[in-house]
Amino acid sequence: MAVQTDTAKPPDSLRSGDNAAYIAMVRAENETDMGFKVGGIVDIIGPEPGSDWNEGAVVKQGAVLASLKQSDFVNALNSARAQAELTTKQFERFRRLRESDAISQQELDVSEANYHTAQAQLDQANQNLHDSQLRASIEGVVLARYVNSGVTVAAGQRLLRFAGNTTMQIELGMPDRLVTFFSPGKEVDVQISAFEGRPPFRGRVSEVGVAASQDGRLFRVVIKVPNPDGVIRSGMTATVRVGDPARFGRDAVLVPLSALVTFAPASQGRPAESSQLAVFVIDGGKALRRPVKTGDILRSSIIITVGLKNGEVVVTSGASLLYDGQPVEVLQNVPIAD
Repeated sequence: MAVQTDTAKPPDSLRSGDNAAYIAMVRAENETDMGFKVGGIVDIIGPEPGSDWNEGAVVKQGAVLASLKQSDFVNALNSARAQAELTTKQFERFRRLRESDAISQQELDVSEANYHTAQAQLDQANQNLHDSQLRASIEGVVLARYVNSGVTVAAGQRLLRFAGNTTMQIELGMPDRLVTFFSPGKEVDVQISAFEGRPPFRGRVSEVGVAASQDGRLFRVVIKVPNPDGVIRSGMTATVRVGDPARFGRDAVLVPLSALVTFAPASQGRPAESSQLAVFVIDGGKALRRPVKTGDILRSSIIITVGLKNGEVVVTSGASLLYDGQPVEVLQNVPIAD
């Protein structure tokens, strides 16, 4: 059988930009859905009355994001204040009367209870008026608007999705063999796909997971990237390159992905569940199957950490059709034209 081959090479044959790359999604820092703690009619949900927020609008710290119809809350506050003033005067009068034994202790207790109830209602009315407006606690950007002005909303109903935009957050999952390259405070280069050709952004690791996720067995790593000009937007994709070829050890080699095949060891009773990776090595005109252990995928190649030596020739085309010990004819590799 005719096959094409390639030679196993050391990882240091890679260019510096060919380190293992991991794709992550860019998120704005402190992304959150916002809503009122009280219900009411939405009067303003924009920079000014009659103009609703558009997606991507930049908002200064302290600016009003949304406001309910204020007259309802002002009227409720005025009513609560009047009731509080009335019960305060009554309680003070009843306390003087009790000192002269003109009323019973029970009557004074009832007046005191009314006083405390009115004060609590006044405090709640004040709080409701405060909660009828949403303000930006930080400078940020409106990511989404879910309602328009004029609609009636319930307490807790989401109105806007808002986030800070001066710092962006890159979150990705790392396998255990690479998570040790990250530690809180370490600076990391982050390439944003929307800015291809531009130098990478410099970020700083803020969190490193202490336990792997149950589904992908990956450790959560969070990198924060300064965004003072606001050019990085939530939803963009980012690439983080990890480590350098030296981390794979002196015995690791690099081969094309097409050299890998799978097989079931003869000692296993259920081959479908026990497949193992291997390559075919050319030796004396025959293709010998060699079990291997692998590391990262780097572009169209893969790191072999165990089972193969530098300089050995492996089959790269036709490997999946071979059996162990099969005689082969090595074809001369023809360069692909650019």
